[in-house]
Amino acid sequence: MANELRDRALKAADTLPVVAGVLQKTLGLYKDHENVSVARLATSIEQDVVITGTILSIANSAMYGGRSTVSNLRQAIARVGINKTRNVLLGLSVTRGFRTIRVKTPAWSLARFNAHSLASAALSDLIVRNVRSADAEWAFLAGLLHDIGLLVIAAGLPEEFGAIMQGSGGDATLIEQEQALLGFTHFDLGAEMISRWNCPVAVQEAARFCQSASADLEQPLALGAVVKSATVIADSQRISNFNSFQNPDITGELLEALEINRPEQFIAEFRADYNDLQSNAA
Repeated sequence: MANELRDRALKAADTLPVVAGVLQKTLGLYKDHENVSVARLATSIEQDVVITGTILSIANSAMYGGRSTVSNLRQAIARVGINKTRNVLLGLSVTRGFRTIRVKTPAWSLARFNAHSLASAALSDLIVRNVRSADAEWAFLAGLLHDIGLLVIAAGLPEEFGAIMQGSGGDATLIEQEQALLGFTHFDLGAEMISRWNCPVAVQEAARFCQSASADLEQPLALGAVVKSATVIADSQRISNFNSFQNPDITGELLEALEINRPEQFIAEFRADYNDLQSNAA
């Protein structure tokens, strides 16, 4: 039964060619991160009006803006930085791809899914900028894709997805429901999808790790621990896949455990990064 359900869910992956194509286009900008130039990034972006506008907006924002306004994409990338620019390109392109997938169940919310994915990606990237971590260059991608299996289940097994979500109020109960009704979790399924898309092994393992009840926060942090921490913070900030999520705000406690000394500044930076992405992904 579990194998049959898994096969049905994976068939829904055939409806994800846009996401797969976007990933293949942008993965090279990560795998070759040391040799990516401003010119090469600009060439990848300049035909996309939304992403170009987002980069220009960020470059001229209070956080990055200088005395003069920049109106040229290459100048904007130079001001914002290559890492931030790649993240915007990947985040907006992939979440745009998510919108092309047809899901026939009222239990599914693309708005919540995209918001949680972008928040987890932004937080993962911010954590590795503050805490010594392994595979840090893949943090944003791992955070962005960690829940992709949930989308596959919603698209391929809509009735089962509705039953699972009805009995779930957070990741712990969601995993229990998935194991009971399907025999596998969306994190397992997501890791398989990430493997099919030829993403790094570290990104695959990070998705699977997210089903763990806890994470070892000893530094250098494993990528799975980074993403797990990011998803917990996103949920506690009420950016969750669950409509009636009832989790106390444990952000401060977790940031202390991560040895992040300026939690208020951390959250302010996260909100700025997340708002830049979310406002243009809607």
